[in-house]
Amino acid sequence: MTDRDDWQPLSRRGHISTREQALLEGVPDHLIRPLKTWIAAYLADHPKLTGRVALQMRIALDTPDPEQLVEAVAASDLSLLLDVVDVVLHLDKGLWWELDVAGPEPTMEAGLADWLPDFSWPKGSKAAAVEGLDDMLMDAGSAFEVDWHQRCLQRRVDATAAIAAEQAMSMDAGTHLRAAWVATYGRHPDPSKAYDEAIRAVEAAAIPVVLPKGTRETLGKVHAHLGNASNKWELAIEGTNDGSVAPLTELIGLLWKGHVARHAGGPAFRPQRQDEAQMAVHLAATLVHWFNTGAVRLRKSE
Repeated sequence: MTDRDDWQPLSRRGHISTREQALLEGVPDHLIRPLKTWIAAYLADHPKLTGRVALQMRIALDTPDPEQLVEAVAASDLSLLLDVVDVVLHLDKGLWWELDVAGPEPTMEAGLADWLPDFSWPKGSKAAAVEGLDDMLMDAGSAFEVDWHQRCLQRRVDATAAIAAEQAMSMDAGTHLRAAWVATYGRHPDPSKAYDEAIRAVEAAAIPVVLPKGTRETLGKVHAHLGNASNKWELAIEGTNDGSVAPLTELIGLLWKGHVARHAGGPAFRPQRQDEAQMAVHLAATLVHWFNTGAVRLRKSE
């Protein structure tokens, strides 16, 4: 929840075209000790939470000791330290309270300079510790960051794309869209589930607009209707095509026909790939936004 920028140390400027190209998977050597220290400090004096995390990780502990948990996980697979963090964020109800109810506090420096925050988490709070974790992961070049809404780790995504998706998630189709996002960028991606949820998100947004009186409608039926009755619909951008919905129909068709995992056992069936899921979830966010904001509408003559 802190500001991000594209600053790079002097020796790396000009050598990496984007920050994402430098992102590191797993737990690189320089992150091992800081991550272990963070986990142990966060779980200190929380034996119940430590015990639950150990159970989730299938780690047998003599006592609910965070240090023992950390070393046991690291001895098994260093990358699983990220899973420990993921589980901690998901299970800690105290953190949930701070994020969803208590919230950050106004700062005394608010308004003095544009780089000073207007709000901050109280010193010693769990949210402040998680904010420190998020900064640590960013500084270490990790491919993962904190998902503050789902209270877990997610794969680092371009900030502009993430903001656009977040806006779409606040709409009626947001439940499906957020599930697609987590299945795409979470610690354990599930591309087929992500694609399924992306389809459901667009259906939830499009069907009430295009086929409001129908039953058992699908995105395929929405696609067919827009193709057959294109003269009845328009887009907010008129352009040189008088607001033709042909571009919209093409995008919906791309998403629908690319859903190869929906017919198990069929000749074209296969699991969706990760790159397909990523494209699908961002395309779905755009389509959800269009349908929910009136960018797709009946022509006035209709």
